[in-house]
Amino acid sequence: MDALQEKAIKVIKPLIPPDAEDRVARTVKQLNATVRDHIRAETGLRLSDNQTRSAIPVKVTEGFPAKLAGLIGHYDDPVLWRLIAAQPRLGGIVEGLQFLLEGWPAFEKWPALPPVAQGSQPALERARDVALALQQVAVSKQVKDELTAIHEDILGAYRFSTGSFSPGSSPWVEIYWMPLALIAAMLGVRVEDLTAVTLVHELAHGYTHLGRDIDGLCWEDNGFVQSELGVVEGLAQFYTDIVTGRMTARMPGAHDAYSKLLELQSGPYRVHEKWVEDAAGQRGETVRFVMLAARNRGAVKHAEWEGMLSETSTKLKRKGAATPK
Repeated sequence: MDALQEKAIKVIKPLIPPDAEDRVARTVKQLNATVRDHIRAETGLRLSDNQTRSAIPVKVTEGFPAKLAGLIGHYDDPVLWRLIAAQPRLGGIVEGLQFLLEGWPAFEKWPALPPVAQGSQPALERARDVALALQQVAVSKQVKDELTAIHEDILGAYRFSTGSFSPGSSPWVEIYWMPLALIAAMLGVRVEDLTAVTLVHELAHGYTHLGRDIDGLCWEDNGFVQSELGVVEGLAQFYTDIVTGRMTARMPGAHDAYSKLLELQSGPYRVHEKWVEDAAGQRGETVRFVMLAARNRGAVKHAEWEGMLSETSTKLKRKGAATPK
């Protein structure tokens, strides 16, 4: 383990729940098969057919991806990270104190008001102002902005070999339990729910890459690796949105965690939100058709992808209009 990893672990590990690793590992084990079933249903892709059998094992891993470890190392301040992780709770404190202060004249006259609370308006105001000031610490916002600007998966990874894609090697998924616990606290969501989001996202990479279509074809390694992030990450995000929504009965908070995670994402992790905006009823069908066609082209640029989306959406609309009701 390098010095950057050691520093990041030293700063963050004391700030996260001691059972975080067990919670992440348990969630992965419980949802692994379910997530794969949903991805297969949405994409129509399979890892195995009569000729080929692929496997994508999932490993729960200690440590941080390089860019996140670098960010933590740059802001090597445990108190700052404690404050960043506590932002949702500070927001709840501010909201609760503001609620009390707005009705305090009535509370003050209430016969059942505990003696310790009598005459406490100045103390409540000060506590609210302190919590609000801590919420607004400039460096906290700066760290959040830098985190949002990281354009790589920071909660997990779909890998061919350690550290990078290496065509021809066997793939696997890594789930990083420490970043999951940290970001879950920052977003005010359960570690389990954010783990579900990460598992869907990383397995979606695997299926869109290696999954076999009805003709037994998959995305050639170099084509997948060299495609623009807007295509590769956009597809993973698109199916994460759909699948976490489908899993509401099993994991009610997963889709909310996905939506809140978007607040810490930008660029290629949000392009999917604008895909086929004018055809909500056929978005899934359009994206699937384009994905199957694009994979046969090798490396795909996002501009090319958007053109294919527009063209396919128009064709499907015409086909729908021509179909007798």
